[in-house]
Amino acid sequence: MPVSTRRPYRSNLREEQAHETRLRIRKSARKLFASKGFTETTINEIAENAGVAPQTVYSVFGSKGGIVAAILEDLQESAGESLRVAEMISEEDPHRQLRLFISWIRTFFEQGAPIVRAALAAQSDADVAALTDQGDQNRRNGTRTLAEIWAGKGTLREGIEHEDAAQQLWLLTSAEQYILATDKLGWSPDQYEQWLGDLLERELLKRP
Repeated sequence: MPVSTRRPYRSNLREEQAHETRLRIRKSARKLFASKGFTETTINEIAENAGVAPQTVYSVFGSKGGIVAAILEDLQESAGESLRVAEMISEEDPHRQLRLFISWIRTFFEQGAPIVRAALAAQSDADVAALTDQGDQNRRNGTRTLAEIWAGKGTLREGIEHEDAAQQLWLLTSAEQYILATDKLGWSPDQYEQWLGDLLERELLKRP
């Protein structure tokens, strides 16, 4: 008896269509958030620009905050988080390690600036708040790891404990700092990265 392949084919097609719909919605939202901001953008506008019904946006993402949360997760992947972390941990030179960390932070904020701004404007949304809290916690764990490595090698500046170093590193690599530098002061991402690297290297590490 021949085996039908109709159901798997239809299932795969539905999955592909659903994936394409999600991509269109995220692309539409990113464009509108960049041009209008999170608050002024409506679900209806996102849906119209994506070529779907507003109810589709709600059923897929739940809210504007849900779209922001999904895009933030995409940004972590596109900025090469796992590869950057592996490169940082394997680096032996603390000064180079610090610069690699700051470069990763800059890349994430630069690639996702419109969404970072949207996330900062959407902290009242439970989905966004939960994701940004998790991101802050992950970054805090990362800064503690780096500070502990530097303390173990004896390369922290004299008079600073590793927990203090971790807190300063976490505080100064926040999204708020990047947005203030680039939006309020008009700095380029290069200027931000250079300033932050020089400051933290001077404040946290012994001179090579």
